[in-house]
Amino acid sequence: MKKSTDLENALEPFLPEGALELACEMLRMHPHHLEITPPRATKLGDFTPDPKHGRHVLTVNGNLNKYAFLITLMHELAHLICYNNHRDRVKPHGQEWKSYFKQTLGPFLRRHVFPEDVAKAISGYLLNPGASTCTDVHLSKVLVRYDKNSHPDVKLLDDIPLHARFIYGRDHRVFIKGEKLRTRIRCFEEKTKHEYLFSPLVKIKHLK
Repeated sequence: MKKSTDLENALEPFLPEGALELACEMLRMHPHHLEITPPRATKLGDFTPDPKHGRHVLTVNGNLNKYAFLITLMHELAHLICYNNHRDRVKPHGQEWKSYFKQTLGPFLRRHVFPEDVAKAISGYLLNPGASTCTDVHLSKVLVRYDKNSHPDVKLLDDIPLHARFIYGRDHRVFIKGEKLRTRIRCFEEKTKHEYLFSPLVKIKHLK
């Protein structure tokens, strides 16, 4: 876990070129404690309010590529601003939060911090942002192109054809892609034939 009182030095390795000064300016306007965390399977970042002492906490996964990191950081900052203005009187991802998220992320679009494909995907996403960028298929597919450990065979599950074989997980198990349900894809482990439900947006290694 990386902690620092020197905001610029702490954030510089994680942010795209041209974003550092504005990001730090925004963050300093809303006092909080920022933590850059190890990878977490269930979240990219989060916001934890501290109504008693005002020591609110923002966290962002440190393994994200620089564009995903900035988007997530602004997502969580929008939660902090929303909380400061409305406390618990509004929905976590309601219209108020959506408005603040557009205000935090929008200036980076206007400064051309993002590559053209990412900027275009963000513009579409911001029309009605969701609880996570992971819920936006197009934005997720664009962002995965910029992952540090990207490889031609590493794709999103949604991108490979029906019945394709793929590797997933630290134990490198082999699965076969089945039909798509409403929000999940039914897959079968090749060795055991057990059924699993996957998010369409999980990263897998496609076996051709």
